[in-house]
Amino acid sequence: MVKLIGIGLGLLAVTANPAMAQTGTPYQHQGGINTPQCAGNQCIITFPAVPAGKRLVLASVSAQVGISLSGLVLEGSGVTYFVPKANPSNGMIAQPITLFYSAGQQPTARVFAPPGTPSTSIIVTLVGQLVPAP
Repeated sequence: MVKLIGIGLGLLAVTANPAMAQTGTPYQHQGGINTPQCAGNQCIITFPAVPAGKRLVLASVSAQVGISLSGLVLEGSGVTYFVPKANPSNGMIAQPITLFYSAGQQPTARVFAPPGTPSTSIIVTLVGQLVPAP
């Protein structure tokens, strides 16, 4: 969507993501797990389900995954969204995203911890907005 805004004698084109232009209730949740607690080499952090009548629009994900793990996967929206570390030698993730979850869907973050992974504390934070469902 492009909106044209008049400024003086000229026009300025402004592009915006229509989903993020909606106002809603702030959503910010954090979850964590230690790799020794992970079953089957899959560390899964579950976040609260989206309430009825709402749509969750995630805007960013940040995480501490340690040096030996490569990234995380966001699931629960009907798509699998991969979030790699920008720098493999860094243990952190901080990425702007646009990912949608419908009412009743439950966001999860999954990190693969192969056998032999040293004990690592994984912490994931999701930030976005709960907006009225379309």
